[in-house]
Amino acid sequence: MQKKRASVKDIASQLHISLSTVHKALTGKPGVSEARRAEVLALAEKLGYVVNSAAQSLARKNINLAIIIPKLWQEYFAELQVGMEYEIAALAEHKVNGFFFFITEDTTSGDLLSWFREISADLILLCSSNYKLSDTILHATKESALPVFCVGGGENTPGSLCDITVDAPLSGRLAADFLSCATKTKLSVAVFTGSLNIAVHKEKTEAFIGRIAECGGKTVKVCETDDNEENAYNAVCELFKNHPDINGIYICTSTSRSVCRYLEENNLQKKVSLIGTDVFSELRSYMKSGIMKATIYQNQEKVGRYAVRSAYEYFNTKNSYGGCDKEFQRNILISPALFLRANIE
Repeated sequence: MQKKRASVKDIASQLHISLSTVHKALTGKPGVSEARRAEVLALAEKLGYVVNSAAQSLARKNINLAIIIPKLWQEYFAELQVGMEYEIAALAEHKVNGFFFFITEDTTSGDLLSWFREISADLILLCSSNYKLSDTILHATKESALPVFCVGGGENTPGSLCDITVDAPLSGRLAADFLSCATKTKLSVAVFTGSLNIAVHKEKTEAFIGRIAECGGKTVKVCETDDNEENAYNAVCELFKNHPDINGIYICTSTSRSVCRYLEENNLQKKVSLIGTDVFSELRSYMKSGIMKATIYQNQEKVGRYAVRSAYEYFNTKNSYGGCDKEFQRNILISPALFLRANIE
C-alpha cells in the first residue's frame, strides 16, 4: 500500500501552528521568525513533504489590486507608487497585478465603480487622499463590497482590513526633539499641516505639541493649509506678523516651499529652525542652503511595498482560513527617519 504523502495540514498539526504560518515558512514569505521557519522546514523534510509547484500555479488565480492615488501632491505619492510597482513586479509570478486610478475632485463614485468592474478588482488599496473626496470614496468602496486596505494615513475608512502608514506620532516626536536640540532659547513654535481632518496630520500635530510641552516650550499656532502653497505663504506671513518671536517651525506635510521662501526673503534662517517632511528636489536645495535644518523622511517606497505585499498575503491567509477575513485584521507602521544635510548629500 502506497504511503500517503505528507501535507501542510500534517505539519501544522504536529507543530500546533496555523496553516498560514506553515505556508509562509515553506515559501520564504515574511511574517514568520527564522527559528519557526527552520522548525517547519526540518519537520517538512522529516515527513517527506514535497511542494507541488505545478498544481499551485494552476490553482492560483489572478489577484487584481485596484490602487487609488490622488493626482495631486506627487512629492509624496510618486515615491509611494514606485514602491508599489516594485513589489507588484516582484510578485508577478504569483499573478499579482496592480492597476492605478489617479483620483481628482471631479471623480465620482460611479467612475470608481465602473473601473473596479473593468479591471475585475479583487482588493482596493486606498492611498491617503483628499478628505473632501471621502464621501465619494466611501460610497464606491461600500458599493463594491471589496476588501479595502488604507495606505499612507489618509481618511479612516470604516471596514478597512489593514492600515499601512508611517508612524505619525513618532514623526511628530522626532520633529519636536530635533527643534529642542537645535534651538538654544526657550521654544516658541508653530506647526504647518494639511488638515486636522486627516488622521495622519492630526496624529503628527498632537504628538509634536505634546513633546514640545515636555521640553518646556509652547506651540503658539497650528496652521492648516489644505496642502496649498498659496495658503501656506499667507499663513506664514500672518504667523510672523502676530508672533514675531517664533524660533521653530514644523511642517508635517510636503507643503514646505512657501515657508522656506518666506524665511529666505526675510533673512530669518538664522533665527528660525525649520524642520520639514519628505525628500524632493526643491527641498534638497533649501536644506543645502541651511534654510531648512532637517526633514522627516517617511519612507513612502517602503510603505508602498508593504501595502502590496500585505494584500498578497491577505489572500493566502484568507485561503488558509477558509475565507475568514478576521484572522488578518492588523495595522502596519513604518518608522520614519530624521534626515539632515549629510543624509541629503
